[in-house]
Amino acid sequence: MLKSVCREGDVKLFGAPMEDTVSFRPGTRFAPQKIRSILPYLEYTTVLGNVAKPLCDLGDVELLHGAPGENVSRIEAFIRKTTPPFIMLGGEHTATLAALRALRPDVYVHIDAHFDLRDEWPPGQKLSHATFARRAHEELGFYALYIGVRAYDDEEYKYAKEAGFYVVEGSDFTRSEVADAVATASGRVYLSLDIDVLDPSEAPGVGTPEAGGLSFRKLELLLADLMLSLKPVAVDVMEYSPPFDVSDITAAKVVRILMHISSLL
Repeated sequence: MLKSVCREGDVKLFGAPMEDTVSFRPGTRFAPQKIRSILPYLEYTTVLGNVAKPLCDLGDVELLHGAPGENVSRIEAFIRKTTPPFIMLGGEHTATLAALRALRPDVYVHIDAHFDLRDEWPPGQKLSHATFARRAHEELGFYALYIGVRAYDDEEYKYAKEAGFYVVEGSDFTRSEVADAVATASGRVYLSLDIDVLDPSEAPGVGTPEAGGLSFRKLELLLADLMLSLKPVAVDVMEYSPPFDVSDITAAKVVRILMHISSLL
């Protein structure tokens, strides 16, 4: 389901195997190659039927392990040379800062167990997977929709509210609540998905698992609603960590999500 020659209108896939600030369980840098290794063996059926066209694989961004600022700059430069639509496959969530800088969306959709809005994490570190969304908002001033957050610090929640972001918490929300969130957004959209929004029982292969997450089926429907209504210019799928994935449970879901998203871009 991958091809190396791109044509106009193709959905492009590239890896951003960045892993410089992961604070709990390492391994996200292995995600792009792991996903490529199993893509040929799974069916490409989505909630909308089979995927009609293969993804165009642009390979991985060449990164310098241990240099988060430099790597964000390298990913940004790569994206500036890449015409949407595309899917960026992480890697740690900090790489999304590069996409936001390159694309400068009006609306940022963040599907995640976490806000990633800390000012510092760990203490003293301004740029990390737990702070990148705050750095991006300070710099770019976008409007944000947060969906699925369930594990956060009071500081982050306060920042989100003061910034005027729309927050849909937890996993028990309805499609009508998502529709209400979508109704507040307009303009150019970028969508970012952290796999840890799923419950750990459904996706053990993540860097920071949090109990009480979404089911895979609910995530599929959520993505369909968001993709069809907001029509994002590009998407990323972040924080899959193969070393902690039991029997490729999470990998199989990541592949299905990639196919699902590509059919909607």
